[in-house]
Amino acid sequence: MKDLDQFRLTEATVSLTGDWKPIGFHVDGGWGDFYKLAAAGDSWKGPNQYISQAYFALKSIGGLPIRVEAGKFFSSVGAEMPQSYSDQDFNTTRSLLFWYASPLYHFGVRASAPVTSKLTVGAQILSGCDTVVGAHGHQTVAGTATWTEKRWSLTQLYMGGNKKADGSGWRQLSDTVLTLNPAPKIHAYLEALGAVEKRVTPGYDRWYGWATAWRFSPKDKWSISPRAEWYNDATGATTGVPQHLQELTLTGEYRPVKFAMARLEYRSDWSDRPFFSDGSGGRLTKRRDAAIAGVTFLLQRGL
Repeated sequence: MKDLDQFRLTEATVSLTGDWKPIGFHVDGGWGDFYKLAAAGDSWKGPNQYISQAYFALKSIGGLPIRVEAGKFFSSVGAEMPQSYSDQDFNTTRSLLFWYASPLYHFGVRASAPVTSKLTVGAQILSGCDTVVGAHGHQTVAGTATWTEKRWSLTQLYMGGNKKADGSGWRQLSDTVLTLNPAPKIHAYLEALGAVEKRVTPGYDRWYGWATAWRFSPKDKWSISPRAEWYNDATGATTGVPQHLQELTLTGEYRPVKFAMARLEYRSDWSDRPFFSDGSGGRLTKRRDAAIAGVTFLLQRGL
């Protein structure tokens, strides 16, 4: 990847998946900037810093269509997936809501089951957020519900628990994602997220925002994807500075073959407070612009 004048390996991932009846497993491992950032706040490094997901799956219980997954897995919060090559991700960079407002992964158990042909509900018991060993025994719980129609789906998530490693302070997070497919070559999502967390000292932290991204594919191998969002870190709990952040992103994508993807992206972020590094290690600025070019190879083989 090239970000202005820097070439970097964003991510190299190897995935292993076993799919039998009624069990299975999935493991993602690798190296690169993504793995360094993902494990930066986890108290346990070791092999954990090279594994983004590792879980077992039970696909039915007593003949009922209840899926249970146990291990380390990506969070259900948010409209985007961590890897930019996912079909859910229209852009190379991740959104403000992804980086600042949402957890990346959990360690625990989650289950989901269809209630009707359109409604699926789920429940999760987690060791915390962005940690494998947990926040000193404090647990996080989550509930999900997804309603699916032909051209759209709506997912609502609630998550609550104490994420703090020291002390007590319950965090409540609500995330709503509407995905749209109004035409065969148009895909989109709209996301609204809000969270409040009790401090160890008196008071509460709050953060909330919205984001929307669209993908237009006028030709089979080409697509263009704009994204816009607004984020309010009211007390500076997630960014370190109380501020309003906004960003606009425009991504062009070309897939000459199924296993290769090239993207060219322009992104502009701005804040009402000095927050971004100017690259010299000196003063902070209120705006940052970046041009990013990247190539992704997706190599798959079934056994």
